[in-house]
Amino acid sequence: MLSASAGAARARRTIPDEIARRGFRITGPRRAVVDVLVQQAAPMAVAEIHTKLRARRANLVSVYRAVNLLCELGLLRVADTSKGTQRFELAEQFTGHHHHLVCQECGRVEDLDGCLLEAEVLDAVRQRVRRSRSFRLTGHDLKLFGICRRCDSRRS
Repeated sequence: MLSASAGAARARRTIPDEIARRGFRITGPRRAVVDVLVQQAAPMAVAEIHTKLRARRANLVSVYRAVNLLCELGLLRVADTSKGTQRFELAEQFTGHHHHLVCQECGRVEDLDGCLLEAEVLDAVRQRVRRSRSFRLTGHDLKLFGICRRCDSRRS
């Protein structure tokens, strides 16, 4: 897994160049969305990104458009859709491969560094799926659901 600071620095350099290379303008809202996501340790909903951008006066529609374009370009990805809200994070090329913990109470998403699936287990899953479904796996995304520390302490 990339270190958070190395991935953030790489994203901050690479994403504007990639937007321009693909023929799109590097607008203020696009740069602002990238800046917010680079600074965050956890996936964020568009509304959360927009809240962080209040001082920069980016309107909500521009934030949605920027997030959609960045996803289409493969620079952001949807990390989770729990509680009816999509949460976005930098693409794996910037964060390294990792999985998520998702709180079923508040919807908070936390990163789990690295891959929890051992190589032998993942290979066995690939083989089984290939044999039983004639489907070739090219990747995986593991989400573990439960109750976060904050919500669990409120229950006690």
